[in-house]
Amino acid sequence: MKTYTLQTERLILNQPHTDDISRLVEIMKNPIYNKNTTNIPFPYTRENGEFWVNLAVDSLASESAYIFAIRLKGNPTIVGGIGLGIDKANNKAEMGYWLDEQYWNTGMVTEAANALIQFGFDTLQLHKIFATHFTYNEASGRIMQKIGMQQEGVLKGQILKNEKYLDLITYAILKE
Repeated sequence: MKTYTLQTERLILNQPHTDDISRLVEIMKNPIYNKNTTNIPFPYTRENGEFWVNLAVDSLASESAYIFAIRLKGNPTIVGGIGLGIDKANNKAEMGYWLDEQYWNTGMVTEAANALIQFGFDTLQLHKIFATHFTYNEASGRIMQKIGMQQEGVLKGQILKNEKYLDLITYAILKE
């Protein structure tokens, strides 16, 4: 199975592995990740971390998703995650990401997302990459704007979370 490593000025994006799980669980003790994402559980357990690492391996094998750990160059510790969920029938992918809160507002997600978009268009030959964020998570929307995505719309009541229906704002970028 082919694995991919993407490099940016400050970051290495590569395969998550079992050595990442304890740090992953430590980061995810913060409920903000559950609040700001559609699929990160809270409380986050070791089993959740194992599931994510296995999902990354299995999805790569089936080419249904490309999930990367975000690491600082020169430091193998995981500081975030980013990936593309592939819709082969429509040649598009949904991007998702998270970053250890201590690294927020450093431009790291923007840097990682730019690398992932280039990978999606150049390596995977995708036509479209899209992403969504909750209306209250404006910082995520700013990342989407910085990487060249355009807002496509608001999906009303799209997600049922904690017994409330929440809107998602959707952004996308097309291959030139």
